[in-house]
Amino acid sequence: MMESRKISLVWLFILFSLSFTGAQNIQIHYDLGKDRRFLTATLEMFRPDTAGSTFWFIDFDFDFPGSARSMSAAYWEISRDFYLPGLKKVHPFEQLGFHIEYNDGFMAYQDSAGNMAAASYNSVFLTGFSRPFNAGRTSFAAQLLLRLPRGMEKPDFQFTLIWMRYLLRDKLLLTGYADLYSQDRIDVSKEKEFVFQAEPQFWYMMGSRIAIGGEVEVSRNFPVGPQPWRAMPTMALRWEF
Repeated sequence: MMESRKISLVWLFILFSLSFTGAQNIQIHYDLGKDRRFLTATLEMFRPDTAGSTFWFIDFDFDFPGSARSMSAAYWEISRDFYLPGLKKVHPFEQLGFHIEYNDGFMAYQDSAGNMAAASYNSVFLTGFSRPFNAGRTSFAAQLLLRLPRGMEKPDFQFTLIWMRYLLRDKLLLTGYADLYSQDRIDVSKEKEFVFQAEPQFWYMMGSRIAIGGEVEVSRNFPVGPQPWRAMPTMALRWEF
């Protein structure tokens, strides 16, 4: 599950209400996808300050060859949003933010000959702008970013949409994100492909800190194409601390 997991960027929306000081949580997912019966642990942190906000998460897959209980991969994202005070009174740019982000990770695997090997997910630097908005009772945040993968000849673009909505008297939380971006094709030199990747999550709040639920990982050409459309569900437990 080494997707760019922005699910709890949902805390960004709480920041906009000016009633939140920070949050951390851990999620344990059991992947139900074909040939993917393993656990993934996610650690997340969001913290606002007077200049903006910081968010990071780390994913750990537990699918090491020969031992399903050992860690086989790690993926990290860290991002920072800066307020643009010069635009605070300029409609419709009052809530526009400057966004910077760094992604990186690696994995261990067993090749076709049975030998152990390791590979990088490739580091990516992103920068651009973000803006929150509401549609009815659903909160959204949109990001338009320049994407700079290590070793690529030309930069790419990325559009990210994040959403959050509570239902059933705040017992049910619907949240998630969707990414659409371009990247170099590995099968055709000097050509680009589009990648779509989304993770809608569904949480039932059992208390103020514990929730049960899961997500559906939807993707095409992820992490590299050509790949067909895929949908991989998980069951999960989340604890906020």
